[in-house]
Amino acid sequence: MPLTNAERQRRYRQRLKARASGGAVVEQARTAVERAVLALWAYHERPGPSGVAWSAIDGCRTLDEYRSELERSPSNLLQACRAFLPGFEGLTWDEARAVADVIELAEALRLSPAGRVTLPQAA
Repeated sequence: MPLTNAERQRRYRQRLKARASGGAVVEQARTAVERAVLALWAYHERPGPSGVAWSAIDGCRTLDEYRSELERSPSNLLQACRAFLPGFEGLTWDEARAVADVIELAEALRLSPAGRVTLPQAA
C-alpha cells in the first residue's frame, strides 16, 4: 500500500530527528564504512602503478574477497585507508572523502585530538 504524502513527511521528520539527536550515529558510521570499502574497491579495480591489476597482486578478484580481507583483522580497514595519506593519490575526490571520513571516525573513537584530514581539491 503506497504511503500518503503526510506519512512520507512524518517518516522524513522522524529520520531528521534521529540524526539530530544522535540516534542514527551507528547507522551513519556503518554507511561511512560501506562508502569507504566501495571507494577502496574502486581503487583496487584500477591497475597499479606498474600496470598490473591489484587483483593479480593480492589475489582478491571480487568485492566479497576484498571485504573478507578487510574483515580479517580489526585494523585492516583503517590501515588500508591510512595508506592513502597524506595526499590521497590515485583516488577520486569522492573516494578520498569516503576514506577520510573513516580515518576521522577512527580518530574520534580513539579520543584523538580533532585533526582535519586535508583532501585534494575537487575537480
